[in-house]
Amino acid sequence: MQYNYDFEIASLLIMCIIGLHFVCIRQFPMDKTRLFGQFLIACIGECAANILSCVGLANAALVPQWVNEALAFAFFVLEGLSSYLLFRYFMEVCELRGRRAKQVWCLGGIPFLLFLAFALLTPFIGFFYYFIDNVYYQGFGADLGYAYIIYFFVLNILIIAKRRRVVSLRTKLIIALYTVVAVSMVWAQFHVRGVLLTSVGNATVLLMLYLAMQNPSEMLDPVTQIGNEQAFFLQLRNMQNHKAKKVIITVHLCKFRHIQMMLGLGNSNEILGEIGSFLYRLCGKFHVFRTYGDTFTVLVDSEERAEEIEQRILERFGQDWTLRENHVALETNLIEQRYPKDFQTSGEFAGMRQFLLESAEEAGSSAVLRVDDDTAAQYLRRSKVEMAVARAIKEQSFEVYYQPIYLVREKRIASLEALVRLRDEELGFIPPDEFIPLAERDGNIIHIGAQVLEECCSFLERHVLSNASMGIETIHVNISMAQCLRQNLPEMIRSVLEEHHIPPSMITLEITERTAISTPEQMRKHMKQLGELGVSFAMDDYGSGNSNCSYLIKFPFEEVKVDKDIVWASFEKDAARIILENEVRTMQEIGVPIIVEGIETKEQAKRMEELGVDFIQGYYYGRPMPEGEVLRYIRQFGAQTGE
Repeated sequence: MQYNYDFEIASLLIMCIIGLHFVCIRQFPMDKTRLFGQFLIACIGECAANILSCVGLANAALVPQWVNEALAFAFFVLEGLSSYLLFRYFMEVCELRGRRAKQVWCLGGIPFLLFLAFALLTPFIGFFYYFIDNVYYQGFGADLGYAYIIYFFVLNILIIAKRRRVVSLRTKLIIALYTVVAVSMVWAQFHVRGVLLTSVGNATVLLMLYLAMQNPSEMLDPVTQIGNEQAFFLQLRNMQNHKAKKVIITVHLCKFRHIQMMLGLGNSNEILGEIGSFLYRLCGKFHVFRTYGDTFTVLVDSEERAEEIEQRILERFGQDWTLRENHVALETNLIEQRYPKDFQTSGEFAGMRQFLLESAEEAGSSAVLRVDDDTAAQYLRRSKVEMAVARAIKEQSFEVYYQPIYLVREKRIASLEALVRLRDEELGFIPPDEFIPLAERDGNIIHIGAQVLEECCSFLERHVLSNASMGIETIHVNISMAQCLRQNLPEMIRSVLEEHHIPPSMITLEITERTAISTPEQMRKHMKQLGELGVSFAMDDYGSGNSNCSYLIKFPFEEVKVDKDIVWASFEKDAARIILENEVRTMQEIGVPIIVEGIETKEQAKRMEELGVDFIQGYYYGRPMPEGEVLRYIRQFGAQTGE
């Protein structure tokens, strides 16, 4: 039979062009890239063997039979190999790992080994083909080759479907399109065996995969032309798959945002390009990445080499960087993490790096931070606290404690401040100053604040509304910056109040100066809407930072809480006492009630009363207490004072 192999020649040309580009363009050495290269080579070899086999058969008088047999054998082996390698490629794309990967591999590996065994036996039993007088005939198992290819089509689709949450939409579309084309070619080849179409499907999938999934430009940072964050984490995953020991150095540019503001985006990008080139020359190809706006990451093979590179980096940053005729001084911190000693997963690496970056800000420039036992313990503690916060949010298990606020004029407990507490089964009691900053950083403070407000309103509904003799007029609730940034804050508070039938006047929201000035226009809008509803506001931590009377003019605060540090200082230093006295006098003149915090002794309470403050809060009048305890305390306090 004479075969028409025009389509094979066209397919071979396309695959060779892809191969040439694949070799010439820088490819990151990852498992996915390695498997793509192997698949590409197998497809080129399969196509070439098919074409040469057709040429040999057409010239049987000139070509020895053993040559034609060898070409036919090579074609069938490479055909089986190419289907298997494409399957392995999709396994890597779908990020199959561990026991699941082994199970899936069996679904593809066993059929491939069986196919290979039949190919090896074919010269002896004529399974796929046989020759008589240098004439090629299809064997009794030839159709098994078509079934084998179709099997892998189906298997690839099932893998993608099973891992659909991991696989991108683009990959799904490529698989769907390739499957349609490839199945069409197999169907056509089965029915029109004189026209060779085997490699058309391979060329199609190679072209689509290379353009959409193996595009090396997607792995490059456009500013520095080194690897980007995506390339780094793929390299990191590849490193973990092969259990390769590495040292990862993070190069963080200190205060680079200020440099960007001073120099402009174009000039600062030139400096980043210079830094990228320096690190590229120092560390070599595929080892340098720009993983964030002001952060570079370097992969190093040994601790000795890492120490040398760190020294070179610090020496270079000890000199100015030249931008045209200008000299720019840059400061940097280095973070060293060793795999697998310091971390096991990408998540652990990223979490520890962020933890060390925060520590580096306190350490100053030119610091090299490494993971030691203390650092690992601190990071482990923070990770556990973060998980405890997440569990408490999910299970709504935060506790609300209430601290009494004493009304000096009437000598009674008039208000309570709601304070959130966290108790975890594993960690026990977690101090607020430990978990609240983490919740603020992660945005979880929004959920915590919502739970606290809900619990406060429930407390008022159950114990206060029906018992006016308790004398509790308001509950003070702290509002975070993250909550204030939300457009729907007034609606959220209104809905909770209405659900529990709480008069808005019974809620006082405590806001710090930093929160108020972070988004002043939005804050004024929130305060106006909630003020019209009847909610009041207290300025918290007055006297700390830059807090002063100007904020009472800018924002409609009804009360001011003086920070405990300035209160304590007033008992020890005359200057602090004079400042506090003047502040209290000013508040009295403008008619804003003042609350002092941190009062712990009878003498302190007496002096504050003499000073003329309106409210006192502190351990002298009660520590933060859970719901049942604070209710008993209020009753006992009223009984002792004769109310």
